[in-house]
Amino acid sequence: MKKTQYALAAGLAACVTWSSLYAPARAQNSTAAPATPGVVPQTGQINPGSEPKPPSQSGEVANIPTPEEARAALMEPISRQPSTGDSSAATTGIAPQGTPSASAAATSGEPPPSGPISSFGQTIPAKFSKRNDTLDHVPTMAWPLSVNDEQLKQIYDAVMADNSQPLAGADALQPASELSPDQALNGMRPLPESVRNIEGVKGLYYLKAKDKALLIDGATRTVVAQIKP
Repeated sequence: MKKTQYALAAGLAACVTWSSLYAPARAQNSTAAPATPGVVPQTGQINPGSEPKPPSQSGEVANIPTPEEARAALMEPISRQPSTGDSSAATTGIAPQGTPSASAAATSGEPPPSGPISSFGQTIPAKFSKRNDTLDHVPTMAWPLSVNDEQLKQIYDAVMADNSQPLAGADALQPASELSPDQALNGMRPLPESVRNIEGVKGLYYLKAKDKALLIDGATRTVVAQIKP
């Protein structure tokens, strides 16, 4: 009996000693890394334990061409003849005289072929073509229309001659902007009959602003072009 009591007393003493040694360390760890609340007060949102970071934004957004720059690039003459891959043509845009590509370009009045072998106007990599580099940065919904300057003037004059009043807030709209239901209902109209059959604008609608005419894709209520005087 005495041996048992002695063993129990020795075990209890050992436990007390271990607890006194490690208790300060546990307290220190608890102080160094306090538990963060699971919910943000008064909002009910889950607390992630760190400050939220602002979303990243690509630098390419700043490189989007203006509508005028995009249209000028689209209307720029291009070669429809495949390039021979000549190094001088790739850097200067001048094909060697006497080659079939140079002869075809001279006959059609288009620029001579340039760029890597077998490439032509629309397929020349952007590093060889300022035109293609500009168009590569144009959002799909802001792609310019293939309409010449004379046709654009005809459309602008026909829209501005219409009796409808400029729609409030229309000046802020740009290519790729989406009309609100109210703007579409009260401002969107079919193109005047005199210009609605011009190739490239068939089926489009217009919306009149104070200093520009906006061409609209009726199915998506999206601005596809703007025309200024």
